[in-house]
Amino acid sequence: MVSGSLCKRSRGHGVGQLHDDVVRNILVHLPAKSLLRFRCVSTHWNRMLKEPSFMKFRSRKIFILPVYDALHLIDDKMPTDDTTNFIVERRYPVKGNLVEHVGVVGTFNGIVLFRYLGALVLYNPFTGAYKKLPSAPTSSCARAAYGFGYGANSDDLKIVRFNKHFKVCDVYNLKEGSWSSWSTSKYYASIPIENLDGTFANGFLYWIGSRSRNMFIVLDVKDMVLSEMYPPFVIAYHLGTVNGSLCTLHKQYENRIDMWVMKEQNQWSKIYSFSLPLSGALMNSYPIYILDSGRILMGSYFSSNLIVYDPLLDSFKVSRMFNRHTMRVLEYVESLVAPSDISSSRME
Repeated sequence: MVSGSLCKRSRGHGVGQLHDDVVRNILVHLPAKSLLRFRCVSTHWNRMLKEPSFMKFRSRKIFILPVYDALHLIDDKMPTDDTTNFIVERRYPVKGNLVEHVGVVGTFNGIVLFRYLGALVLYNPFTGAYKKLPSAPTSSCARAAYGFGYGANSDDLKIVRFNKHFKVCDVYNLKEGSWSSWSTSKYYASIPIENLDGTFANGFLYWIGSRSRNMFIVLDVKDMVLSEMYPPFVIAYHLGTVNGSLCTLHKQYENRIDMWVMKEQNQWSKIYSFSLPLSGALMNSYPIYILDSGRILMGSYFSSNLIVYDPLLDSFKVSRMFNRHTMRVLEYVESLVAPSDISSSRME
């Protein structure tokens, strides 16, 4: 238990700083559910728990598997057969049939950005707080591509929305709380966009432009410049990140899977290869993501089951129903950050 003397902030500069450091060192290891209670200790503690520097040292990483009606939060520290804690469901704050149109754009500091029918919402799935953002000045088309990321630093946080040919871009600056539009020098009229929600990594947003041409469409978020990238492997159906670096899984043969990670721009390394047993539920499956524990999330070609395969134990578990058209996992850290903390917009 934290003592009263420890909680009291001294007026002395050095002692007060020491006490804050000790408190941070204790709180940083607590689960987010406990942190919710500690927010009420004082205004100072509440402010400290929301600091980016505090969240930077939080070690509790969660993986988000977006599903059409809810987020599934995967806690990699829990055993697969712990059905209560391994996967926790969080419903979107959207009413009625609108939930069928929800797509997750990205995450930042514990905040999830999702979209539906042209609307954009910032959402903290742990606290349940959310904030609807102002609509873009131009109407959204059915195949608009979205992205959520920042350039040189997190103060440059942006939401981007391209029309289906990447010809026009709407940009929402969260710090300023305003939209702007610009015309790009690119025109991808003949390239179908495979994934509408871009993957953010190290200052860039990536979309799978076309598997037939084996290319990515890349946006430099700082300079807002579009380019193409041609990786040295056959592109899979989805992209993800591993510790902030762009990654993808590729099923090379019937049961052979390679994991590629990009450390530098278009400098790829194959860091993991494994073979799946050709039996049971894994026979007609495809890889979605490899968790830090080594467990592999798999989807099924002929059902809507999520399969969790543990190669160390050579065991698998059909864990939960999910939308088989959603083949994406996002890295996420639980936080107490409010959606209003990262956006100056007054619209709720």
